[in-house]
Amino acid sequence: MRIISLAALLLCAHTALADWQLDQQASSLHFLSTKNNLVTEIHHFKQFDGSLSDSGALKVSIDIMSLETGIPIRNERMQEHLFKLFPKANLSAQLPDKVLELDVGETTRLEVKAKLDMATKTQTLPIDVQITRLANEQLVATTTKPILINAIQFGLTDGIKKLQEIAGLSSIDQTIPVTFSVVFSDNQS
Repeated sequence: MRIISLAALLLCAHTALADWQLDQQASSLHFLSTKNNLVTEIHHFKQFDGSLSDSGALKVSIDIMSLETGIPIRNERMQEHLFKLFPKANLSAQLPDKVLELDVGETTRLEVKAKLDMATKTQTLPIDVQITRLANEQLVATTTKPILINAIQFGLTDGIKKLQEIAGLSSIDQTIPVTFSVVFSDNQS
């Protein structure tokens, strides 16, 4: 239900290297949902990919239909009532030079403005990340605080109401916290 921003998934590179590819096996993209103002559950997306160019252009694509809530019927309901019309979300950002100039073992923290395209809407999201350049030709980016996705801004209200009705819930929170830890590997390694 909540998308992610995945965002963030993002960031990092070294100018001497060309493109970096998101290593999905070493990465994770999670979001929380809260129902009845009392129960918060952790969910994730199983399929997402991305790249980071040597010029700092970040692009991440999330297969929203790959969401995993831990309950098959809930997965199906969210796919049907929230995401069927827009099965992908795309995140893009331009990373600053200081990220591209990280040396092995160096870490930096920064806020990146990323554009999230989802459900025919685009929002700019602030993403606070910590980025580290590893010795094994990898960059790691991790959220330092959750990214808050507002379901209303992406037109998800009707779908959330339908899910609430089907499950007999008094409420489903419309602010979705998203976190990630992503690894980008040097495409030339």
